[in-house]
Amino acid sequence: MKTSRFVLDVATGLLAGWVGVQAKGKAESTLQGWGEKVFPPAPGQKELPGADPTGHGERMPPSVLYRRLVDWRGGDGDALEGDDLEAGAVWFHRALAYGYPVAYSVLSRRIPFARAGAGTLGGAALFGAFHGAVLPVTGVQASLSELPKAWWVWEGGSHLVFGVAVDLVVGTVRRVTG
Repeated sequence: MKTSRFVLDVATGLLAGWVGVQAKGKAESTLQGWGEKVFPPAPGQKELPGADPTGHGERMPPSVLYRRLVDWRGGDGDALEGDDLEAGAVWFHRALAYGYPVAYSVLSRRIPFARAGAGTLGGAALFGAFHGAVLPVTGVQASLSELPKAWWVWEGGSHLVFGVAVDLVVGTVRRVTG
């Protein structure tokens, strides 16, 4: 029985990851446009690493991390471009975007408090841990003080949407499966 519950939780996490990725992508593009209207970026801010997913995908954290992985494995990450860079960046980002929901699904069954805030706490924790700490410290993303105010709207907001979408799927599957 325990094994089947674990397998169900992993499968639920994968489904939640897929839904979360779709929701985050839609939210991010919508929130970026809105955020930039309300908080127009200063000249040059959208050129910063991690500051413009629609215009500079090659400078977004998944692309930078994928280049570093290629370098680490003995390749030339700086030579990657176009479809090769995009495919690698998508793979890298999805590994993170599916890993979190699987962990969330498995752990939240054992620690129900993990679902507090209907996923918003998880989304905020991901945003804070990665975009607020790890990525700026490693130079993958510009420092928080340099990024445009609109960045907080679309990046922070889309992480909250991701967290809520993941929690919604996990909660729904649990209600259906018991």
